[in-house]
Amino acid sequence: MKNTILIFILFLFSGFTAKAQNNFRNNNQNDNNDSKNSGIVISLGAAANYYYGEGNRNFGKYESARLNWQANGMLGLTIARDKSGHRTMLAGFGSFGMNDGETVNHIFDDQGYVTLSPNQNSNNNVYSIEGGLLIGEVFRISTGVGQQVFNKQTIASDNGIQFQATSLKYNSTTVGFNFNISAVAIILNCSFEYGQDYTKTVIVPSAGLMLHF
Repeated sequence: MKNTILIFILFLFSGFTAKAQNNFRNNNQNDNNDSKNSGIVISLGAAANYYYGEGNRNFGKYESARLNWQANGMLGLTIARDKSGHRTMLAGFGSFGMNDGETVNHIFDDQGYVTLSPNQNSNNNVYSIEGGLLIGEVFRISTGVGQQVFNKQTIASDNGIQFQATSLKYNSTTVGFNFNISAVAIILNCSFEYGQDYTKTVIVPSAGLMLHF
């Protein structure tokens, strides 16, 4: 089911890409200039992500169960332009996705939690909100907070026991690159999740598409 969803998302956005490119070619020069002069940019898209976990523990390994999906959004305010017209933006970034049960179990293992729940939900919400910069419309650097949600359960760690726990909170820092093709961008990001309810830093790379409005 998860692979079917990912294939559907990629198919959907490939269609959007073709449509956006066709619309771009059909726009006149004045419309193009108006877009370039706009100070606010809104982008929406989707991506596949891979819960890599601790880099030193999982280096060189690949498990398909760690592959999940997410929706992404960005609201950017132009604060500078280079000579070629490329914008540097102060931006807010948001993501919302679903992690499968095996990924949640990997998170518990990596962070030193023991759960009394025999099974995890097949789909578990995960989201993050970050603020930062998109430099030259290419390089992203941002930081913020995130939360992994799961079904109600008792979890224990070196810090004690949490009864009826439903989520783990963490800090999130992301670096990435945008490769712009007309109104569409290919995005390659790498998020580092750490702190709050997390005792170890874990790595979550992602790749996908975003549409600019």
